[in-house]
Amino acid sequence: MPRFQAVLFDWDGTMADTAPGVFASVRYALEQFGIPDKPDEELAYFIGPPLYDGFETVFGVSPEEAIELTDTYRVYYRDRGIFECTVYDGLGDLLRALNADGVKTAVVSSKPKVFLDRLVEHLGLADAFDAVVGPALDNHVSDKSVLVRQALEELDVPAEAAAMVGDRHFDMEGAKKTGVFAIGILFGYGTEEELCRSGADTICEQVVDLKGFLLDR
Repeated sequence: MPRFQAVLFDWDGTMADTAPGVFASVRYALEQFGIPDKPDEELAYFIGPPLYDGFETVFGVSPEEAIELTDTYRVYYRDRGIFECTVYDGLGDLLRALNADGVKTAVVSSKPKVFLDRLVEHLGLADAFDAVVGPALDNHVSDKSVLVRQALEELDVPAEAAAMVGDRHFDMEGAKKTGVFAIGILFGYGTEEELCRSGADTICEQVVDLKGFLLDR
């Protein structure tokens, strides 16, 4: 018996390991502007939040420079980096198990919707999601609760009957602001400390744990 009427999934670091494409795209942008590179550990900040935030936070650039860097990042990402990712093992099966039990599912990500649509189609997951929610390319809003509310409206499900699955504090905070149950996962890029501090209601270490919790089995 499923616990929720709807489950919302973050994309980067939750549905898929997108680090190879994201890191390559960031480094492409840095090279064009002559900005020194940083190690993967620091670039990991880019997995989750809007790109504008990443460039401002990790490289200390101005908002105007962050916009230019983001536009340049997308030159590489839109044709190459976007496909340099893999879905975590077991998540496709989990989505279809939720579908079979009548649970609505959605992607809710800070990644622009135009890219999300291409990704779910390319990876064969388009039929597994009832909604794909992401911002427009020029949207700089980093508050994930806006996207969570949009997903709830599209799915026509009340907040108290939904869960948000994510690997970073942005996901947990977006869920808590909207009254959605917050599920943190540890197979992505966040830490248990980060997830707990930002209000996770429960934490699942592996995909199998997530499946058991969501389907109450």
